[in-house]
Amino acid sequence: MTETRILSSEAKFAGTGDLARLAFASAPTGLGAGTIAPRHLAFLPPEALDLDLNDPAQRDFGNYELLEKIGQGGMGVVYRARQKSLDREVALKLLAAGPWASTDFIMRFQREAQSAARMEHPNIVTIYETGAYEDLNYFSMRLVRGRSLAARLAHDGAYDCREAAQLMRKVAEAVDYAHSLDVLHLDLKPGNVLLDEHGDPLVADFGLARRLDQAVAEHGDEVSGTPSYMAPEQAQAHSQHIGAATDIYGLGAILYEMLTGHPPFLGDTPQETLRRVVTTQPETLRSRRGDIPVDLEAICSKCLAKDPRARYQRAREVADDLGRFLDGREVSVRPVGRFERIGRWARRDPRMAVAAAALIASLSLASPPPACSGDAPRPMPSPRANCFGKGVAKPPCNSSRTVTVMPRSHACSPTSKNRNMPARSAWRNLSGGGSA
Repeated sequence: MTETRILSSEAKFAGTGDLARLAFASAPTGLGAGTIAPRHLAFLPPEALDLDLNDPAQRDFGNYELLEKIGQGGMGVVYRARQKSLDREVALKLLAAGPWASTDFIMRFQREAQSAARMEHPNIVTIYETGAYEDLNYFSMRLVRGRSLAARLAHDGAYDCREAAQLMRKVAEAVDYAHSLDVLHLDLKPGNVLLDEHGDPLVADFGLARRLDQAVAEHGDEVSGTPSYMAPEQAQAHSQHIGAATDIYGLGAILYEMLTGHPPFLGDTPQETLRRVVTTQPETLRSRRGDIPVDLEAICSKCLAKDPRARYQRAREVADDLGRFLDGREVSVRPVGRFERIGRWARRDPRMAVAAAALIASLSLASPPPACSGDAPRPMPSPRANCFGKGVAKPPCNSSRTVTVMPRSHACSPTSKNRNMPARSAWRNLSGGGSA
């Protein structure tokens, strides 16, 4: 992993604003003078940026008044704040890198956050504004009055399988919408999925967002994201495979944790977690929880494939397969046999299945039509033919129409023209010429 030398706190604070000096009274733990540290943003401790809101100088953040801290993660700290100019409450996220953030990263973050701000989707948290105040970079977004998926999992544990599929279907649709605007998220994790007061998910924090057409060109020596939820290609510097499939891996990692209560990989250190992401396979879902349906396990495993080419290629495909699973239909990643397909259909529409079974049973119990007597089968007659025509054959006895079967001596006897009437009438039924 590429490493970079961090300047001493004294040199770095030269020229920074008052609020930055208050927030970073000392360098973050382990990042003092002469320290070698990775540029992975997840390695920066969130406690590095923890403002004292009892201090009016720290509570005042330009156009915002910080009200309370509502969350924190590897990238920074989120505050509930009041936007003074519009007199509304928002969520304000301050990047943990603070004065240590590189100019290139700040420029890229601002540019891509602006791209994310144009997204309008019911399951995406809207970004209102990005900027910097007193050398602290931030972005404001819609305030979701709920909790994160990470908090829900920590408090209540794993989800019911159907509930997990329903929620992840909405998340996958939101990610597909972002991809349709050529925006990658690149930091999908339970902490970045917020649940509103109704329990509906909203994808948040497109702070690492990047345009699809720039993903490969801009991916250099930085490794950005959260280790337990990063795709293998994302966990390696100079990777040339960053794309939509990278976010699809994130969807699979979230689904994995929703079903098991644990992320796919978790080491003692971020470096160990990244090593496992790149080199090992996660435990199978059903080995962790036996009641997970095979189809749901197949969907999750497809998302978590090491090779990006082996994953779903579009988030829409993930949403569609989750929809098929919820409907009891065959999913694209696990073809089923004829009998299993019939069983699924019966579970989807039990009333129709019962009716079909009753019809089949009645047909199987019905008496078979009488066998034809006489010699070998003869050619079928024309509709106007009768028993006295040349090359005449009797009506086929295996017809589905109801016919009156007469003994051969009566139905086709050449000695009585009148006795042939039942056969004529039966043939009219078979040929559609009228009723007897």
